[in-house]
Amino acid sequence: MRRKLPPLRALVAFEATARHQSVKDAAEELNVTQSAISHQLRQLEESVGVVLFVRKGRGLSLTKSARQLLPRLTAALDDISGITSEIGPDKGRAIRIGALATPALSILIEELDSLRAAIPGDIPVQFRKIEFDDDLDPLEIDLALQIAPKDLPGPEGWTMELLTPEIYHALVSPQWLERRGFKGTSVDVSQLEPRDILLIDSDSEQFSQINSWFEETRFSLSDCWTFSHHIWALEAAREGHGIVASTDVVARKYVDRGELVALDFPDFMSSWWYRLLIRPSRERDPAVMAAADWIRDQIRLPINENMHL
Repeated sequence: MRRKLPPLRALVAFEATARHQSVKDAAEELNVTQSAISHQLRQLEESVGVVLFVRKGRGLSLTKSARQLLPRLTAALDDISGITSEIGPDKGRAIRIGALATPALSILIEELDSLRAAIPGDIPVQFRKIEFDDDLDPLEIDLALQIAPKDLPGPEGWTMELLTPEIYHALVSPQWLERRGFKGTSVDVSQLEPRDILLIDSDSEQFSQINSWFEETRFSLSDCWTFSHHIWALEAAREGHGIVASTDVVARKYVDRGELVALDFPDFMSSWWYRLLIRPSRERDPAVMAAADWIRDQIRLPINENMHL
């Protein structure tokens, strides 16, 4: 039987626009331009032969026909999504989470119990390591935690959400402070040696800010010890080998355990932000969105009050 159906893309565009009552929000959700949404809405109105929206200033108002169509169309699209997920690459219902190694090791792995509590026990989770410049494949990953410049657009085919900026602190172990004879968290930088400063060479963009902490030293940062991995530098600081510049997110567990404290140096904000990427085809999956909420909760936690003594 041949069915007389409007264009599917136009129906999807209408459902998103009507739900948000905003062309802009619908375009962001569907990762298309606002002009594309407007074109699809006109196409649908021509196909069904009725007006669906009335413009009011900058907003939209649904007509009676649109209000009748919306709930039934939403239910139909949900049914289609559910059916295709049962036979498609998501048929095993696994949630595939991509993350950079540093936040994965420093935060996410520490909080797996709360993820277990957030999703049904019969849904497997697969963690996959990604790199800064990976071209993410939405057929391989459902959620991704990235760090990128704030103004860098998200990759095509993903829903992107900015979470929090990287905020740097000068951190050191209490044992190092005691051994060097410094009182509280005040340090006379003129007494420091190159080996007292532990640098992360991947943070070279932050060196000018870090250098401002140590302007009164008799040496340059190029003389200091460097580490190619953030966790290595944090572990060296935890063991009492010197001062490290690290962020709220990455250093949180060290501060929570009292292994590192912040010196009385000015904090600074990086131009890089944590961001969450979600595969649009799984945004209606409650388990996937619960995992997304879990990532948000871990990354957006407030600055630890114990960061400073």
